Amino acid sequence: MKPYLVMEETDKDDDDDGLLDVGALVKMFEESEDATSEARQLSERDRKYYDNQQWTSAEIATLKKRNQPVITDNIIKTKVDYLDGVEKKQRIDPKAYPRTPKHEAEAAAATEALRYVTDTESYDKKRSAVWRDMLVEGAGGIRVTVEPGKDYNGQPALDVKIHRVAWDRMFFDPHASEPDFSDAGYLGVVIWMNYDDALAMYPDGKDALDTTLSSAPSDTYDDKPKFNHWGDRRRKRVRICQIWIKRDDAWHFAEFTKGGILKSGPSPYVNDKGESDCELFFQSAYVDGDNNRYGFVRELISLQDEINKRRSKLLHQLSVSQLHYEDGAVQDIEKTRRELVRPDGTIRYNHNALAEKRAIVVHGEDRAAGQAQLLQEAKNAINLKGPNGTEMGDQAMGSNAASGRAIIASQQGGMTQLAHLTDRLRNLDVRVFRAIWARIRQFWTAEKWIRVTDDEQNVKWVGINVDPAQMQMAIQQNPALAQRVAGVVGNVAELDCDIIIDEAPDSLTSPLEQFEALVELKKYDVNGEIPFKSILRASPNLKVKQQLLKDMEEREAAQSSPQAQAEQQIKLRGAMAEIENREADTQKKLADARATIQEAALPQRPQQLEPFAAERAIAEIEETLASAKYKQAQALKAAVDARLAPVYAEHEAQHDWANFDKSLMDGQHSREAAALGPQAA
Repeated sequence: MKPYLVMEETDKDDDDDGLLDVGALVKMFEESEDATSEARQLSERDRKYYDNQQWTSAEIATLKKRNQPVITDNIIKTKVDYLDGVEKKQRIDPKAYPRTPKHEAEAAAATEALRYVTDTESYDKKRSAVWRDMLVEGAGGIRVTVEPGKDYNGQPALDVKIHRVAWDRMFFDPHASEPDFSDAGYLGVVIWMNYDDALAMYPDGKDALDTTLSSAPSDTYDDKPKFNHWGDRRRKRVRICQIWIKRDDAWHFAEFTKGGILKSGPSPYVNDKGESDCELFFQSAYVDGDNNRYGFVRELISLQDEINKRRSKLLHQLSVSQLHYEDGAVQDIEKTRRELVRPDGTIRYNHNALAEKRAIVVHGEDRAAGQAQLLQEAKNAINLKGPNGTEMGDQAMGSNAASGRAIIASQQGGMTQLAHLTDRLRNLDVRVFRAIWARIRQFWTAEKWIRVTDDEQNVKWVGINVDPAQMQMAIQQNPALAQRVAGVVGNVAELDCDIIIDEAPDSLTSPLEQFEALVELKKYDVNGEIPFKSILRASPNLKVKQQLLKDMEEREAAQSSPQAQAEQQIKLRGAMAEIENREADTQKKLADARATIQEAALPQRPQQLEPFAAERAIAEIEETLASAKYKQAQALKAAVDARLAPVYAEHEAQHDWANFDKSLMDGQHSREAAALGPQAA
């Protein structure tokens, strides 16, 4: 627990309602302790089951006496670890949404401020720890506080801090029944501190700390190892409670021991609506009818016990045999008993004992068959609780030919039964994000610059509490600043009515799947409306992606330079001249062909032409025209492409070229028809 330097202590003599009376505070803690004692003991047992401690000492002693193996098939840990992995893959980031379009820039700045705090404080890791507490013990918590720090200039400033509250350090109003503790009259945290550290933090609390050393703790809220008092004289450690009490819609805090109050006062925090706020945010997975908190593991305990005990019994029955005998059937019963359990045992019976059935060996296979069937039923039952084999991608649960996408679909479908748990975790996220934003608005009063972390190529900054007019003047004096400043917010405290805090979950579709989908779409992009650079940017594993993008941008910049444009003009004029020459040559050949056809039609010179010569000449001319037309279109297209590429977007240029090709072909056909006239027929 950190010192609350931003809090001002209240004069205890002015308190009239008993909020700051140490007796009342201790009574609240003991009330919570007594009411939740059984639930906390069960939570400790649930944690032991996860940690592979699933047999009691008495059970282990009994099994050893029977020579029965101690078998632990820890299915609970497998399921919890899977859900823990799901949470890690679906971590979220805070996002601020504007209520009006004019506040979009401010909302972006608020988003960067929120992500700055969550990234700096490693909220994702603390969130994962709370999620694990919810799954196993049933509840966990987060503290959102403000502590002294330094700004980017090294000057004193207040930093927003996030701390995780472990389940065994939480206490709360036992009458609260909501999973998010929204109806709790008080919430609290228990810690243990060295006496010297506590005295340094609370210099005026020496008498209270000394008195505390003779007090008695509970079974759960104690220092490890357990001690039956509030303090340990030998180790000089004391237990300190911090409690937050809600009265008349206002929160008050107190830090106390059994011997007295160390610090107290009204809450220094307000929420985004300006109302008194608490720094503790607790969340539970489930709540029973007696307001006891419990986790996902609780319903698996009995089935886990059955699996362990039936597996142990099954193995034991398969490993031993029974001997039914009459007196005198064997010579030494103890030696016979030892030999029965050995795989290479040798048993000596008296004469005719086996023939007269005075000694019968009964093996355990028949009894084991029933145990095996019940064991399988228990496994099937526990597999239906929470994530099963199909959800975890185990193809043994279904078709061996299942594709990757089919497995993903099965996983997502199976996770719907856990939606209530993930929804409660998201509820905790939103409350924490709102509290972070409220602390930012309340305590970030000085100028602060936050680095934008999602720009892959350029480092940019967002300014908080920066005068936009002064920043505009600075940009005018130094235009290079415009490339480094992503935005500024004049006064972050004024954004309370324009920002709504929500969460932005990570996409369930992997970046590789998005890239593959984009590549598939490109195959059907006949008009070139999906630029190649967009596909390149979406590639997730291409190490040289940034270098390729840089090379493409440099090439585009070089093509748009005045020198490059002049060179393109020269090439374009040359291409046009070549096209005109080819057009003139084509027209000459066409005129010669007409003359040849007319000459062949004269009756006085039929002997000069071979049969079908005119038809062959026309065919050759048509082939020449088609070739010239194609080359002409290609040359003109290349020339205009080079000239217009810096001006038009890639998809617009390609769209225009489709229309140009059509008009060029139509025009050429018109010219052919007009030139050939009736002779073409």
